[in-house]
Amino acid sequence: MSLPPFESFPDIKQLGKAALFITQKIHGSNAQIYIYPGETGAELLCGSRTRWIAPGSDNYGFAEMVHANKQEFIDKLGYGRHYGEWAGPGINSGEGLKEKTFVLFDHWKYPPERPLPPHTVIVPVLYEGAFDLSKIEEVMNDLKTNGSKLVPGFMRPEGVVCRIKGERYKVVFQAEDAKWKGKDETYAKEKVDKAAIALTKYGHLLQPMRLEKLLSRDEKYLKGYPSTMGDIVKDYFADLMKENQVEGNEVEVNGIRKQLAGNIFKFVQEVVEKQRYAQGS
Repeated sequence: MSLPPFESFPDIKQLGKAALFITQKIHGSNAQIYIYPGETGAELLCGSRTRWIAPGSDNYGFAEMVHANKQEFIDKLGYGRHYGEWAGPGINSGEGLKEKTFVLFDHWKYPPERPLPPHTVIVPVLYEGAFDLSKIEEVMNDLKTNGSKLVPGFMRPEGVVCRIKGERYKVVFQAEDAKWKGKDETYAKEKVDKAAIALTKYGHLLQPMRLEKLLSRDEKYLKGYPSTMGDIVKDYFADLMKENQVEGNEVEVNGIRKQLAGNIFKFVQEVVEKQRYAQGS
């Protein structure tokens, strides 16, 4: 009887030798451009986080802008997928930008001497060097104190993205600056009911920045509101589940969803209507 092939335990690499890249996290709508060889030359597609988009079936006007400058994007970016954030007025915080701008993520692909297409910039690189956790805290404190490196003077940056060995990790100011707080004094004075109890237990799940990020994935959420309310609530809760914000077995999770349902609807309504008002829609 022959023995199975021997496999040794893989080498354990030293984390301290890993390179760390920290870039500013942009609070916009995820976007991408895919440039590929076509039958008669280079072709181009635009995408949001979840779908291909085009002028007339767009996401905050990204595809319209790219197609209006199609040849420049093909010539200056070249073949491949180009990921970034479509940010500016009317999209989440606006990042302090005066016009919508495509902020490219993979900064190493685009050297400073390389010309970029219109309305396109590179994400600010805040640190590049040996792995050092203290650098994350350092750049976060700098952002909090001195504001955005993308738009100087803008004092509400979302946070940072850390890249280690090809994997990306986000660190945001949500915990201290953007955590949704219930109206505790009001509830204390009113009759305690199930909704108030649920809010006390699960109010930490109502996170404006998370909801704003969901809404920015596709403009259909805001355009179709209030008929899209059910989809917004469903997708928002799905995001909570995906990031292990809600713990428990299926029965327990369904119980939390039902207990919090009323508060989630009120929360979504408040955030969505605030965004629609800010956009003048």
